[in-house]
Order: sequence, then structure tokens, then C-alpha cells
Amino acid sequence: MPFRMRRFEESLSMHTNPTAKENLMAGSETYDTLKTLPQKARWLRGLVARLEDQVDKAVAAEIMEACGRRCIGSSVLEKARRFKQDAHDLDDLLDRLNQAHIGGGKLRREGNIIRASYERCYCGSVNQTRQPFSAVYCYCSCGWYKELFETVLEKPVEIKLIESIIQGAEICRFEIRI
Repeated sequence: MPFRMRRFEESLSMHTNPTAKENLMAGSETYDTLKTLPQKARWLRGLVARLEDQVDKAVAAEIMEACGRRCIGSSVLEKARRFKQDAHDLDDLLDRLNQAHIGGGKLRREGNIIRASYERCYCGSVNQTRQPFSAVYCYCSCGWYKELFETVLEKPVEIKLIESIIQGAEICRFEIRI
């Protein structure tokens, strides 16, 4: 899924003051005019750096998480809900999600933790970059997982980013505490 400036702007509205939002959105119209994925990735890397300059890391993470929560498609959530209805237990649900390649296809449970990983960055706007990104950007994926698992489990979950490809790791890894 590519980065959507509108989602980012809406997340800024929820988590920052109008001045910070205005400063961060300055020049945002440029993003949609960029033609190549490497150009978009460079621009987004600069945006994340400005975000980290404007707000503290926790707020920056909340902003990106909010983007990710809105990034997951309703059809994915509906399919996951159907899997939950048909599943015998959590492990069966994870098997069904893996078979459908929802959440990267490598979900596994260890007690009250679901370990998630994927071998490529799924964000179409940054996965072509060769330069490391701030971990803050990957909180978008945390929000995606949070929306998925809070929807199907019908309870709050905590997501922890362990490592990511755009930070130089071989794989993206997350922990979902249920």
C-alpha cells in the first residue's frame, strides 16, 4: 500500500496542534507530483525527519500508527472477521490468516504474544529505497497490525516494532501482545 498524504494530514489533525500541522504539511503538494518510488521515498524520509523535529517520538509514533490503522482495507478486515468466525481457536485463526497471506503470512503464537514477520516492506512508497529510514515510519505497520488484531480479537492489543527492512534489517518483525 502506498503512503497517502490525506491519511497523514488527518492523523496530524488528531495528534498535533494547528501550527505543527501547518509546518509539516508545507510543501506536501509536491509529493503527488513525484514520478518515481525512490523520489517519493526520499521525500517521505524528509517528512519523517521533520515530524521527529516537530513532535516528540511518542506523538510521531501515534501519528504514523493512526495512518496504518486507516491503511488496512475494509475487505481485509471483513475476511479476517470471517476467518475468526470459522476458526476453532487462536492458532487456527492465525493459520487461516497465514494461508490468506494476511499480516505477512508468518504469524505465530507464543503464549500471549503473536510474532509477526515479513520478508519485504509492503509500503509501496518506501520499499524501493536503499537508504535507511527512521523507525517512526514503521509505526504505520504497527497501526495496521493493531487494527487487524483489535478487530478480530475484539480487545485492545499492544504492538512492538522489533526491526524493519527500511532500517537495514533482513526482515520486518513485530510482537503483538494479546
